[in-house]
Amino acid sequence: MANISQWVGIDVSKATLDVYIRPMGKALKVANTEGEISQLVEALKSYEINLIVLEATGGLETEVIIQLQAALLPVALINPRQGRDFAKATGKLAKTDAIDAQILAHFGEAMKPQLLAAESEGARQLSELISRRRQLVEMQTAEKNRRSRARGKALADIEAHIEYLDKRLEKLNQEIEQMTQNNQQWSNKVNLLKTAPGIGQVISTTLVSDLPELGQLTAKQISRLVGVAPLNHDSGQHKGKRMINGGRASVRATLYMGAVVAMRHNPVIKAFYTRLIERGKSKKLALTACVRKMLVILNAMVRDNQTWHVPDDSPRVCPSS
Repeated sequence: MANISQWVGIDVSKATLDVYIRPMGKALKVANTEGEISQLVEALKSYEINLIVLEATGGLETEVIIQLQAALLPVALINPRQGRDFAKATGKLAKTDAIDAQILAHFGEAMKPQLLAAESEGARQLSELISRRRQLVEMQTAEKNRRSRARGKALADIEAHIEYLDKRLEKLNQEIEQMTQNNQQWSNKVNLLKTAPGIGQVISTTLVSDLPELGQLTAKQISRLVGVAPLNHDSGQHKGKRMINGGRASVRATLYMGAVVAMRHNPVIKAFYTRLIERGKSKKLALTACVRKMLVILNAMVRDNQTWHVPDDSPRVCPSS
C-alpha cells in the first residue's frame, strides 16, 4: 500500500508525537525530540504523501514542521478548533492522542487544507522574537496589575522586575528593528505600513512576521485568515448576530491595539468608528469593524505598494478590495 497516496495526521504533545497514516491504517508513536523526528521524517519519505496535517500547539510543533518542510514533504497547520469541529461532525467524540492523529489524517483527506508556506531561517527567528516580545509584555502587564496591591518588600521586588522587563523589552525591540532593517523586503514593508496613522514599529513588524500573506489575498480572504470576517448565524427566518471566529489571534490582538490608536489619530478609521456609533452599533462591534477596515486598507497598501494617503475629497484611503 506504500504506492497509494497517503494522508498523515500528527498529534503533537510536549513529549511525544502520535502519527496516523491513512488509508494504510498505520499508527506510530515517537518522542518529540530532534533525533526521533528525523527518523520519522525518513520513514515518511518512503511513502507517497498527499498531505501531513498538524494542529498549532503553541510552538511544540515547530521542530517537526521544520524537518518535514526541509524534506520537501507537504505540510498543513490547522487551528485546533477546526480539528475538534471536524471530529464532532464525523461522530468521533472520544479523545486520545492516537484518535486525534486519525482525525487529523481524515481532516486532510476530506477538507484538503492549504499548504503551509515554508519559512526561511531568518523569518523563523523574527517570528520567535516577536513571540518573545509578546510574552514579555504579558509579564509586564501582570506585574503592573500586582503592583497596585503590593506593599513593602513585595512591592520593591515587583518594581525591580518591572524595571528589568522594561530594559529587556527595549533591547528586544532594538534586535527586532535591526533584523527587519537588515532584510530589504521586510524593511520596505515595515516602512510602508508605518505610513498609516496608528501603525508603529510593533504592529508593522508583527504583520511582517505573523501575516506574510498580507498584500497577496483579497479583502475577504485576509479578513477570514486573521479572523475578523463577520460570520452569519441565521436559521429559517431568524437572523442571528454576526460573529467573528478563529483566525490568527496574535495578529488580531495586535491590530486591536492599532485600531484603538487609529480611532484617535487616523482620520479614516476615526470617521468610520463615529458613523457606526451614530448608527447605534455597540462600541465592541464598531471596534471590530475598524480592525477589519484597517486590515483591508493595509492589505491594499502592500498589494499596490502604495503609502497611506487621504484623498482631498474623501476620508477614504486608496482602493481596499
